[in-house]
Amino acid sequence: MEQFISQYGMFIMLGILLIAMMWFSNRSRQKAAEKQAERERQLAEELVPGAWVRTAVGFWGRFVDQDGDVVVLETVDGTEMYWDRQMIREVGTQPPFAAESQEADEEPEAIEPVLGLDMPEDAANEEKN
Repeated sequence: MEQFISQYGMFIMLGILLIAMMWFSNRSRQKAAEKQAERERQLAEELVPGAWVRTAVGFWGRFVDQDGDVVVLETVDGTEMYWDRQMIREVGTQPPFAAESQEADEEPEAIEPVLGLDMPEDAANEEKN
């Protein structure tokens, strides 16, 4: 027995190490698969018509419809575009230009002219007289 261990001990240790590495690799793969399945489930719940969507290439649009793996997204001007479902990265977050468009809807305040430079020429001539 002692001769067997001294002769094949290194191979036995390498075999045990290989089995341990395969086991840990399999566990991490299972966790990654569970995480991906959870992400897909959450995406399916959040993907409702009218929700803002960001794609992998940075396109922002509103979700309109889905047919299998094809998703219809609407641009700000109303144009509908077809995208692969795998391209969707975020759902439900406001696009960076949403805050600007809300501010643009509000009535702008009157801008006071600076040193007569912003006034039309007729108004500037009347002030001089």
